[in-house]
Amino acid sequence: MKVGVEMCHGFIEDLGYDDFVVGFDRVKAFGFAGMSYKSPQYISKTLDLGRLRAARQYADQLGLYLEFGLGRVNPYNTSEAPDIWLLGGGDYRLALEKLIAAAAEVGCHELVGVTAGWKYNHTGYFRFDRFRTDVSWEDQLAATTKFLGIMAPILRQFGTRVNLETHEEITSFEILRIIEAVGPDVVGVCFDSGNILSRGEDPIASARRVAPYCHQTHAKDAILFFSEKGIVRQVKPCGSGVINWKEVLPILHQSNPGLALTLEDHKGYMEIDFFSEEWRRYHPDLTLDEMGELIRLAKECDTKLVRSEIQKVTDYEAIPFKDQMLDRLRSSMDYLNQIIKDKNLV
Repeated sequence: MKVGVEMCHGFIEDLGYDDFVVGFDRVKAFGFAGMSYKSPQYISKTLDLGRLRAARQYADQLGLYLEFGLGRVNPYNTSEAPDIWLLGGGDYRLALEKLIAAAAEVGCHELVGVTAGWKYNHTGYFRFDRFRTDVSWEDQLAATTKFLGIMAPILRQFGTRVNLETHEEITSFEILRIIEAVGPDVVGVCFDSGNILSRGEDPIASARRVAPYCHQTHAKDAILFFSEKGIVRQVKPCGSGVINWKEVLPILHQSNPGLALTLEDHKGYMEIDFFSEEWRRYHPDLTLDEMGELIRLAKECDTKLVRSEIQKVTDYEAIPFKDQMLDRLRSSMDYLNQIIKDKNLV
């Protein structure tokens, strides 16, 4: 196992994406083992193969892994990805085929796929596509499954797999059903450890579920605290939250020893409204065991907050992420690398 960084969450914000050499150099100097971009378009907007090959060559020269994402695969929200539509001349499927081909050309055959996104300018449950009222989440999952089935031949042609992220809106149970329907050779899992909490899942139980299909990760941690409707997630550096990495990492390692742990760090709250009937109704896979475990973890955090062993959540959140980012990333990197060393997860 190795620890790297997701480049599109601030790490190279001051550098921009125009010069991958400068970005890769920063990754190497920081001590990361590699990096992931949300799309090959961050290296070349037009998917220029010469530039992509040069990036691959330089990453190899530095001894860094390089991973990419594919983007949205839910037909009900692809309109929120205009750059991809332009790449295909208005044909979204063609655009994804171009992205798949370009990534495969430089040896990237595992691509993160997402089923929806966080809508910052909305409030309440409508920030999530899961709670849309114009189309049900079940219909969105069905459309996503069908679209991935349509993409399956091109994925098999290039030996590529779309790893659906355990994102803010989808559960591991739902991803596994999509994998079963389309095939594990073309659909897998990108395990986002922090987002698992947001959908009411225990990270250890979820890791066990997805491990056989997990080929990419977004590593983050979080604390949990109580609200009137349930509990709330606050993102923290790895090792300073509720996730038991000493159990999660060996589970993932057993199925994929070469798995890259890509840090995707940021700040922000996310509500897990266990006490709301409406919220629970939209989560039919919820189990009492996993709900109970998250409530237990929230109780532990609550005790630490009362004792000031954890900084007050509002005070912590008030600090701009950019002021903490490098310290947070280094703390996470060092913590995960120590576990990898101690448990010989190589």
